Amino acid sequence: MSGAYAVLDATGWSLEEGESVGGEEKEWIRAPDGALWLFKPRTEHPTWVQGEDWAEKVAAEVAARLGVPAARVELAQRGGRRGSISLSLRPEGWELQHGSVLLAGLVPGHEPKSRDRRGHTLDNIRRVLAPVAAPPDLDVPAHVTAFDVFAGYLLLDALVANQDRHEENWAVLRPLPGQGPVTLAGSYDHGSSLGFNLTDQRRALVLGRDGVDGWAGKGTAQRFERATEGRLTLVGLAAKALSLCSPAARAHWRGRVAEVDAAFWEQVVARVPQLSDPARRFATKLLAVNHGRLRNEL
Repeated sequence: MSGAYAVLDATGWSLEEGESVGGEEKEWIRAPDGALWLFKPRTEHPTWVQGEDWAEKVAAEVAARLGVPAARVELAQRGGRRGSISLSLRPEGWELQHGSVLLAGLVPGHEPKSRDRRGHTLDNIRRVLAPVAAPPDLDVPAHVTAFDVFAGYLLLDALVANQDRHEENWAVLRPLPGQGPVTLAGSYDHGSSLGFNLTDQRRALVLGRDGVDGWAGKGTAQRFERATEGRLTLVGLAAKALSLCSPAARAHWRGRVAEVDAAFWEQVVARVPQLSDPARRFATKLLAVNHGRLRNEL
């Protein structure tokens, strides 16, 4: 097994702009090699610290293992603050257009932040992605659609317990004229995963009494239309998405889930530096539980 994930020092990287999407503080910063990264500091409370940074990193590693296209993520610190950095998915000059914009043209009166999430359904996502190409250079069967790949994003969400797949957490990339088709952007923003906001006391309680299986089963697709798919578990939503895919894509994603060795979950979490024992045990168990649920229900 490789050593601990590195924590990059981004203190001297130049500030490009703030990030307007989402409620937390974020900064676009430019690395010395010219690459553009999004720095997201972790949330620090008076008596405990949330784990958005390591959850984001672990989710990116899980995505790579599944073959899900996703933003590259590294642990980082900037000006004394710990967090994570995500490499921009948008090529220079291209436009990254969030799902909320696409759905607004399909669902009259669509409001991304409404409580009922009306219109944010798998069927509508499949419709708006119909003219969109899948991301290039993927190890997937020929002729897969953008929605076929999007279903892989929901598999990732189910594995890492990410309930934050709202309309601004998936997007398409619009190129400069003559530079190719509109494509589905890679997956991004996975910090709300793996029980990132639990205290160690709560993790220990779940591990010791309530059971991670029961905790995981309560995770619903709350960012989808409340009256329909928002009531499904994350695993149930992933299963439904796969049922809407092409047979080749369905077989591909099932195969990628099945081929992950059980030891991988322990290894990927073990590489997070300075992680508490309750957080490490909880995240490892949660990944293993969700992996088993997916294998049984897909």
